[in-house]
Amino acid sequence: MCIVHMRVQCSDTFSEVLVDDEEHTELTIESIVGTALLEVFDTVLVENITVRHFPQRNDGDGERR
Repeated sequence: MCIVHMRVQCSDTFSEVLVDDEEHTELTIESIVGTALLEVFDTVLVENITVRHFPQRNDGDGERR
């Protein structure tokens, strides 16, 4: 048995995450990741998907990121 822990962070420049529908986004991620891992493993259990939206931040140089 293999246990895979993943932490993914994306910029919201091109984010497909719908802030108002985090549950749907989490289910979509679970489905896509599970399907991809089934290409490599016989059995896959995906759990504990959490989506957090962080507003853009200012890194101090006047440019918003």
